[in-house]
Amino acid sequence: MSSVDGHPAETRSPEGLRPRAAERGPRERMVVHAADLIGRDGVAATSIGDVIAASSAPRGSIYHHFPGGKTQLMTEAVRHAGDYMAGRISSESSATPAEAVAEIGDVWRRMLVTTDFEFGCPVLAGGLARRSEPEVADEAEQIFGRWTRLISTRLVHEGVEAQRADSLAHLIIAAIEGAVGLCQTQRTVEPLDRVIGELAGLCEAAAA
Repeated sequence: MSSVDGHPAETRSPEGLRPRAAERGPRERMVVHAADLIGRDGVAATSIGDVIAASSAPRGSIYHHFPGGKTQLMTEAVRHAGDYMAGRISSESSATPAEAVAEIGDVWRRMLVTTDFEFGCPVLAGGLARRSEPEVADEAEQIFGRWTRLISTRLVHEGVEAQRADSLAHLIIAAIEGAVGLCQTQRTVEPLDRVIGELAGLCEAAAA
């Protein structure tokens, strides 16, 4: 497999979820690597053994740190990914909702390119695991609700009517999640770039 720049692809973690060994303990490393693996392979295909191997954690430590086993680990991993993106949504570095949308697009663009289009959204993957891991899916549902409220609040702050802001927030999340899937399928960031451009324009128009 080759990366988008023509060099051999490595197992690379997406920006923001990439563990730094010097700064993270074994428990946090397991959560971070689990989020990475879920984004790549889904919840069902991510085993405790995979997480232990990726994080170089002692095999006996998994139930010490996660007495709830795989369900607890997967839930915390999805929550970690959700918290990271929530931080980007509410970042003060982007003054307007349109700028926030553009910043989210930049984050996803880097994640996709850095991982050679292997990494998708761990939160969406968690939500799709309801049949096998309902607790993980419940966590994903709460995260999507949180993202929606954060975006809606920013839009209302810019003068958008509350009901319109809520609808637009749902559209933003659905469109970006869909665009990420298209980018993975087509192995290009063009769908994301087009969607982000349209969403930013909608935000600007709604706030005008």
